[in-house]
Amino acid sequence: MTEKVAINGKDIWIVIEPHMIHSPAADPKEYFTASYHSIDPETNPSGILFLDRDMTPLTFDSPVAALEYANEKLLDAV
Repeated sequence: MTEKVAINGKDIWIVIEPHMIHSPAADPKEYFTASYHSIDPETNPSGILFLDRDMTPLTFDSPVAALEYANEKLLDAV
């Protein structure tokens, strides 16, 4: 899912993608990751993935939660 938003007057594309986490003790579970792009990701797929302190992708329970997090973080950063 790609969402184009305007933050502080700049166009930003937020890309939400499914991310499966496999655990030997449980069934695989689908989470979501978020990245942002300053250029349309269809023409330039490189973006910046939101990472945890240990440099692993942040995962979210839903696309909506990922989008809300990205919007909040980008308001402060852009």
